[in-house]
Amino acid sequence: MLNKWANKENKWTLVNNFVKTNLNLIVIIVAALLIELTTGLLYYSSQDIIRHMTIRVMEHENNALYLSIRNKLEEVEVVLDNMSWIVTDDLLQPDSMMSETYQIVKNNPMILGSCIACVPNLFPQRGYWYEPYSVRRPDGTIETMQMGSKRHDYTKYEFFNVPLETGNSHWCEPYMDNVGAMQRITTYGVPVRNGKGDIVAVVEADLSLDWLEAIINEDKTYKSTQRFLVTGQYNLLAGEDNELLKQSLEQVKKDKDKKGIATITDGNGHEKFVFYTPVGGKTDWILMNVLDSADVFGELRHIRMNLLMMVITGLLLIAFIVWRSKRDLESLHRVNAEKERISSELRVASQIQQSMLPHNHLKQDGVDVVGSLLPAREVGGDLFDFFIRDEKLFFCIGDVSGKGTPSAILMAGTRSFFRAFSTHENNPAHIMHYINETACQGNKTNMFSTLFIGVLDLPSGHLHYCNAGHDAPIIISDAGLQTLECNPHLPVGLFDDVKFGSQETVLSPDSTIFLYTDGLTEAMNSARKQFGLQRVHEALGRSIERNLSPKDILESMAGEVRRFVKNAEQSDDLTLLAIRYAPQQFESIMSETITLKNDIHEVPNLNSFQKAMYEKMGIEKQLSNRIRLAVEEAVVNAIGYAYPAGTEGCIDVCMMTDGHSLKVVITDSGIPFDPTLKEEVDISLPAEERQVGGLGIHLFREIMDKVNYEHLNGRNTLTLIKRIH
Repeated sequence: MLNKWANKENKWTLVNNFVKTNLNLIVIIVAALLIELTTGLLYYSSQDIIRHMTIRVMEHENNALYLSIRNKLEEVEVVLDNMSWIVTDDLLQPDSMMSETYQIVKNNPMILGSCIACVPNLFPQRGYWYEPYSVRRPDGTIETMQMGSKRHDYTKYEFFNVPLETGNSHWCEPYMDNVGAMQRITTYGVPVRNGKGDIVAVVEADLSLDWLEAIINEDKTYKSTQRFLVTGQYNLLAGEDNELLKQSLEQVKKDKDKKGIATITDGNGHEKFVFYTPVGGKTDWILMNVLDSADVFGELRHIRMNLLMMVITGLLLIAFIVWRSKRDLESLHRVNAEKERISSELRVASQIQQSMLPHNHLKQDGVDVVGSLLPAREVGGDLFDFFIRDEKLFFCIGDVSGKGTPSAILMAGTRSFFRAFSTHENNPAHIMHYINETACQGNKTNMFSTLFIGVLDLPSGHLHYCNAGHDAPIIISDAGLQTLECNPHLPVGLFDDVKFGSQETVLSPDSTIFLYTDGLTEAMNSARKQFGLQRVHEALGRSIERNLSPKDILESMAGEVRRFVKNAEQSDDLTLLAIRYAPQQFESIMSETITLKNDIHEVPNLNSFQKAMYEKMGIEKQLSNRIRLAVEEAVVNAIGYAYPAGTEGCIDVCMMTDGHSLKVVITDSGIPFDPTLKEEVDISLPAEERQVGGLGIHLFREIMDKVNYEHLNGRNTLTLIKRIH
């Protein structure tokens, strides 16, 4: 028994001696493991954030590209649909058909060629095949010919047979035209009917596949992105026919909706992301973007390897310093040098964090916004952001729990989520919900953020806001100081089932919203006394007396805090945000209003009113036609959405100008509907089945310079502004 006890004691002594002898080595190993663990967490967190951001960027790029293609195709479709009626009227004058094809090509640069393919023997005096055709040659000249013949029997082609058999317009599969266009093309055909309703011809337009090739290669976010445009039969319209296309099509064929994201691996073992979406409309085309993951994560992986090498180098240096410290005092200087290196890196990290915040001053569209962030350490967890979209100011301020690098990472993610979710959402409660839901995913550290989100409508001063556990803002006006009433909500990141509600108020002109984090009220002096909310109110009260600008308010408040804390160490991050609302006035020199019933037959009255107003305002014809189309689409959208079926109502259209811009205000007392939030349009349906307001909403948003919607006092108000002189 004594021997067994003695053996245990000897083993413990050996372990104890080993630890004492190699304490420095053990410390270095533990530090290395902790640093590698931290580096790994940072890497995978950053990778996940970048992945989500890339998906949103590529989805936005894909949508923008398919809308560009869709708009161009619709221009061709509208021209051909209208021309089919003109050809119907000229069926007794076959000679005029050649001139009509010439005018189509001449007036529409995107159309390479156009023909009117008649059913056999429609005009016996012209022969069995009659196909007047016009085509734009490479030198810009337009050549016309009668192309139908035994050599070119168009009755055997898809572009003629499908419209003839189905009675519907049709985009055909790509083919090589060796007779007319002399290149690979795709053709859009529209049937032409006689007075009895029989199809007697097909009017057609040829599009060059080179034109489609140029479109899909424009404005790439990642230069190595490969894009493909294929038909519903998976024939290539644009892009390079390669192995990557075949692999991508295998994934697309599995998806019934032909819309989504897939991941593939090419022959070299490289991971690729495939973003695909249908072009829709009257086509069955599919647009694909293929992105190499190395473009997304390559730089991050490079940084990780460099960081790993730096960490290893640093650890080796520390080991060397520890070893040398046993011999002389020079190790102390080396330790100090290492500390200085780390401090330098933290200063760089602080600069990076500051660069992620918006420019600290925004002054446009009737608002003056200034923000500042002073972290308690090199990097902090406070955040603020602001930007303007659709004449609405989106802003937020937040405070992440804890301090240092973890808080800074969460701060960066929260700010990115705010930007991403505010792109197509105006309701601050919905934005808060999306941020909270995303922040809760994989949040094993249980970190959270207090957050205040506001959306200020600049023309009306109507403020919608949602507060998630943050200090309530203070409104500064001539009437004094008012603390904004905020419903209690839990901070974001705690529970993914929290319900957030939106509140609203109306800001008076020249009033200021002052927002802050608890680093202001909890700033402490050497006696451990806090700055407190009362001192905040006193400082803001003096700003009213001095009529300070937002920038001066922030500088004055920061000065008050410095004088209070004196030499005491800053205990928390200090973030301030001031927003002055000073709406711009539209000085109208001409204004007229028309009241319409919610009846589609009122559109001619609207067009007559528009034409008269544009002539009075001296707007040139091409611009007035575009504006007329935008206003018409907006009003038709209101007619379709404002009032329930069978309910009568009125829609007021007011047009005014200040000599430089046209302002159109469309109001109704119907059901609230915000067209600025409509993201996607179901253009895969035929025109007669398509929901009202789809492409029309996209159209007037594209044509007008500014679009704003508000629902106030029971009325929908849609404001469209366009620069005219």
